[in-house]
Amino acid sequence: MASTTQLRALRASLPVVAERAYDIADDFYRRLFTTRPDLLRDQFNRGDLAQGRQQRELARTIVALAQAVLDAAPGSTRGEGADRHRASSGGRASGGDAARQAGAPTLAPATPGEIVSRLAQRHAALGVTRDEYDLFERHLGEAFTVALGPDATAEVADAWAAVYRQARDEMVTTVEAIYRQADLEPGEEWREALVTEHRVEAEDVVALTLVSADSEALPRYRAGQFASVQVRLADGARQIRQYSLRGGHDEQWRISARLLVGEPPAPDGEVSTHLMGELRVGDVVSVSPPIGSLTIDDLDDAPLLFVSAGIGCTPVLGMLDHLARTEPDRVVTALHFERTPERHAHRVELEGLVASMPNATLRVSYTQGALSALSALAEASIDGPGVYLDPIDLARVDLTASHRVFLCGPVPFMAIARAALIGHGVDAERVHYFVFGPDDGSVTGADTGQGGLG
Repeated sequence: MASTTQLRALRASLPVVAERAYDIADDFYRRLFTTRPDLLRDQFNRGDLAQGRQQRELARTIVALAQAVLDAAPGSTRGEGADRHRASSGGRASGGDAARQAGAPTLAPATPGEIVSRLAQRHAALGVTRDEYDLFERHLGEAFTVALGPDATAEVADAWAAVYRQARDEMVTTVEAIYRQADLEPGEEWREALVTEHRVEAEDVVALTLVSADSEALPRYRAGQFASVQVRLADGARQIRQYSLRGGHDEQWRISARLLVGEPPAPDGEVSTHLMGELRVGDVVSVSPPIGSLTIDDLDDAPLLFVSAGIGCTPVLGMLDHLARTEPDRVVTALHFERTPERHAHRVELEGLVASMPNATLRVSYTQGALSALSALAEASIDGPGVYLDPIDLARVDLTASHRVFLCGPVPFMAIARAALIGHGVDAERVHYFVFGPDDGSVTGADTGQGGLG
């Protein structure tokens, strides 16, 4: 818990930190990878870093975490730090507050605990160790000092260090708990898995089945969890990506990956290209334990609404598979959005699972092509890769106050869907969502790019 003195210094320094957050993040990663080039090669997503997405997410997280700490402090007025930032920067809001002020859809976590929990799950998926947190603190402190210049007083440095250390301690505790649940010790996170099926599921999606490469079965997972997959690329790098576990037999893991085609000058996805074009049956990959607290088996028996887009169908398939085996009479509605029928991965599997449940219904909407009018339920258009513009019309969905909703798809799609659901009376606390990869602030409308926040 930050002291009164630390909170005062944090509040006073937040505006200048927000303005320079991208520079802090960019300098932090430069220092980190100079010290530990293996982290860039084998742990961090090189594509996200090359395009600045990772830096934008860190910049956004720095500001969001500090603002959340201030908001949670006794006697605080929500957004006070952001109000001072607006006063010092021509009336512009910073970070998530800009989005809240403008009414833009947002998926930003609201409390320090939510931010830390999400980071901890991602760190567990990457195999981050306790020693690496100490390295992160050192280089983040150096980046703060350079970016803030004369504003980096001893009090300011102490305040931001306190925020980091509190978050670090909570993340370490959460990460180690995840490892314990998988009967692993830190440093033993990775297992080898054998590819037993490699199938092109749609024009740009590959479906894989994995089993243990040794005599010990892969860990059991809960519906809604995901795992990291690490592959060795042609240059020797061992890059890591996360994939939802689609359901099936306990001895098998089933995952799917959509080929990521970069918009020039951005490169194509390194790992998805490898999985689609290079990986073969009989090859071995490394996998993390199952991770993720957004699971379906520990919730109430409320009616469920799944809203997915594109490859976001995969966690939905895992949860539907679980429900079909354990609660086949559950009231379920599944809405799925895809650009064209040719891109619709796992359509037969999705239809079969829904058909096996007497109280389940499925609506599919193709947003481009000749079948775009297939569903009159919703209208969602795409302008460019992954950018959903039109609001989702939920007027014909039988929503109740007791529904629980799960969203998975591109972040802009989920933000629009979440806003539409809340607009139709669904309590925000009952809308759950899956986010993979950096959430760089594009969903909130906040500028976390080179120009600074706000």
